[in-house]
Amino acid sequence: MNKAVKYGLIASLVWICVKMGALALSISLYDIKYFGLLNMFLLTFVITWSIYKHKRTQTESNLLVDIKNGMLAGVPYTAVVSVFLFFYYGQIFPEFREKKMNEVYVRIDTKKELDAIRKNQPELENKSDVEIKQLAIKDWKNKLDPQFTMMISLLALLFYTTMNSLLISLVFRRIVFRN
Repeated sequence: MNKAVKYGLIASLVWICVKMGALALSISLYDIKYFGLLNMFLLTFVITWSIYKHKRTQTESNLLVDIKNGMLAGVPYTAVVSVFLFFYYGQIFPEFREKKMNEVYVRIDTKKELDAIRKNQPELENKSDVEIKQLAIKDWKNKLDPQFTMMISLLALLFYTTMNSLLISLVFRRIVFRN
């Protein structure tokens, strides 16, 4: 197995261990921004590490080889983390979805929220409050669906992997490993 792939798998396992450790210790379960930032940091680090290690061992390389090495580390990370998120929000911790839906039910009952929805979506201007509530609840159920979370995670992390591989390769090529 390629070293870059191993780096990606190890980093994804680190992120999964942190997420499961936080669940076991009940740390920041409903605030996902810290896990998202850790996710982005680990992905950036593993791409950087993979490209750096490859450039240290190879004497001749081009930009496409560098991008490929970044992608070799990032894509397994992306796949493992996204599939884990599907199982995490579907089977391991479904209480997250329940709590978020309860917040939606409470928030959607206010007149202020209904007016904000009408203002942001002009096509709902002529709908009754009950119809708007039903549409908003259906929309949030779709957004909190584990399959939707997995697909968005795959899409976003793959895009992030591609951009990071490109930018880090350019930085290494132009600044760090100048010939």
